[in-house]
Amino acid sequence: MIFFRFKFVAALIAISGGIFISESVTLACASCGSGGDEPLVLFPAEAIKIHGSVSLTPELESTGPDGATLQSTGPDRRVNSTFAVGLAWSPRGFFTVAQSLTTNSRAVVGADQAASGRASRSGVGDPSFSGRYTVLMPQLSRPLMPQIQLLAGYRPAIARSIHDSSDAHLLDVFGSGFDEIRAGIDLWLGMLSVKPGVALTATESLATRHNGTLLKPGTLIRLTASLSGIAPIGDFGIGAQPVKLTTGITSDRRGAASADHEIVQNSEQAVNGAFISADISAWESDGIKLTLAQQGVFGVVKNSVASQNWSVAWARVLR
Repeated sequence: MIFFRFKFVAALIAISGGIFISESVTLACASCGSGGDEPLVLFPAEAIKIHGSVSLTPELESTGPDGATLQSTGPDRRVNSTFAVGLAWSPRGFFTVAQSLTTNSRAVVGADQAASGRASRSGVGDPSFSGRYTVLMPQLSRPLMPQIQLLAGYRPAIARSIHDSSDAHLLDVFGSGFDEIRAGIDLWLGMLSVKPGVALTATESLATRHNGTLLKPGTLIRLTASLSGIAPIGDFGIGAQPVKLTTGITSDRRGAASADHEIVQNSEQAVNGAFISADISAWESDGIKLTLAQQGVFGVVKNSVASQNWSVAWARVLR
């Protein structure tokens, strides 16, 4: 996976260069700074939008406090499907509801050390409810004026978590086990041909009692920086619209967890990632988004997971 990380960074730099030398075309961006954090965002002129996506994570590597890879008993491959609906209550704000279906799998090794196939389990994940509100709108007459959005979300712990798993390989784990509240800010320069964006979010997990112990994960802080622009890739036969490319990096930091109000030593988490996505307008009210993301692409991966993820998403504006 280390060799793949270097190739990923090289591709990221190359595509970023392609954006800069492309034709100077201004393309609207619903939420450039957030990268792939949310499955669905609405443009100001959109009232109702639906979204469906499928993502494949072909390799998962868990790490310990020192960043060394662990021989985890968890899944080594994951397929995730997400369906979301967005509803605007004004040109500045909208709500989103999303639900996922996950399939975890792992290679099963027989007693004679010969691989005997793969074991898999499927189940629904924790639903998410989120909203965005634009406090500052960009203006064509002032291209350097940023768009600023406030965002908030809630994810109840409904799905089975690692704390109540009954599978030896944790293949039946589809949720976090903790109610989560998220808040943040998303900023980008929307009237430039090349649009820089940045988003900062904080996720707080509510303390929950599992197996007689009151557990609480630390606060998760995510910083996302991105760059979006038009790439002269041409027409794919599904519409004459230009292709928007977005590249970016993410940095996740989670504080120490606690058990019965006592700090759990060496429980902090850290992982950095990068992503590349292409948005293609298809037909009249449909869009397709292809994304390649890598967690653990640079820096130390501490108490987290290094992975690569390929996803394809489809969205349709209903009104």
